[in-house]
Amino acid sequence: MAGLRVKAAALATVCAALSGLSPARAADALAACRLPELGLRGDVGLGFPRNPSRLKTVGALRFRVLFVDFVDAPATMPPQKVLELVSPRAEQFFSAVSYGRLRLTFQVSPQWIRMRKPVADYHFQRGATFDAHRAYLQEAINLAGPGIDYSDSDAILVIANPEAKAIDWGPAFTASPGFGVVAGGREFLNGATSGSDLTILRGGWFVHEIGHALSLVDLAGPLPSNQRWHTYVGQFSVMGEPEGRAPGYLGWERWQLGWLDDAQIACGTEPRSTVRLTPIERAGGVKLALMPTGPHTAVVAESRRAEAEDGAMPRNGVLVYTVDTALTSHQGPVRVQPVDDTDEHHWQSLLQAGQSIQAAGVRVRVMHSDVDGDTVDLIRQP
Repeated sequence: MAGLRVKAAALATVCAALSGLSPARAADALAACRLPELGLRGDVGLGFPRNPSRLKTVGALRFRVLFVDFVDAPATMPPQKVLELVSPRAEQFFSAVSYGRLRLTFQVSPQWIRMRKPVADYHFQRGATFDAHRAYLQEAINLAGPGIDYSDSDAILVIANPEAKAIDWGPAFTASPGFGVVAGGREFLNGATSGSDLTILRGGWFVHEIGHALSLVDLAGPLPSNQRWHTYVGQFSVMGEPEGRAPGYLGWERWQLGWLDDAQIACGTEPRSTVRLTPIERAGGVKLALMPTGPHTAVVAESRRAEAEDGAMPRNGVLVYTVDTALTSHQGPVRVQPVDDTDEHHWQSLLQAGQSIQAAGVRVRVMHSDVDGDTVDLIRQP
């Protein structure tokens, strides 16, 4: 898996940061925290290993961009102007959250392609079928003609005229081998298509949907108790809220994508562990303190600061959440632990020095905080 390499020296670094974990047991303890992928959906998931059909997460990632409009919804904006709704925010976002490991580029075909049918005839509203989505993508590719070079492209992005209101959403395309679209004699399994919500969500739409093409799940969803949307993770991670104030991917997601090395994960299986965390927004240092609580569950603590992609956060602190790989999109596979049940955005969940919270039988206390990070104490409750 891209970016995940087990090194003895690196694991020793974790041991130095995590009391209660001996070097001899480091490899086994880390394996206990690398929760298994259970294949609940077949395209995206929260566990390890990552779906091999999804996009690479390290190196250059190239999107071939096609622009489409319709006979009853002709475009009035130049294609490049529409692309500005996404770029350069998308490139900047992925560079920041991957610590420079993923370099996103757009290969633009700068003209509008007229689709064959009126926009409503595509029946491409929210909840459209995979077959309808695939056919729409394939038609755009076919109409673009043979002059487009797909030889070094990794994925296909079809941007529709954002004034075409009948297409009200823009889903990711995440296919299995044999069910992709064909362009330039190659099968493409990943991509996305935009809808009229592009004018509202802008770059947040793209980085959310491409998160799926990288294998990530939807973190948002309603709690049965109150049916309020986004209550599982509040505004943390673009996979929960595309235009939230803390869109940077969670540390768990970054580890899964290979943007955090194993050396940056402190996995404790002993009753007590003390870990020094550096902010997730900065490169380097130990990023996650984990305690496995079952074969597919864990408690996670990470340090967050109002910097980089999370610059709009109203406060700093330690975020504590649970991970359950037996749950999938919209079911709450990640749940930020609430401090105040009325705090829908979970800002109060950013723990300060002296604060603690209990989750799944693990007590997490913030022992110390300074400009360089936070020290947390994880204690497994009897």
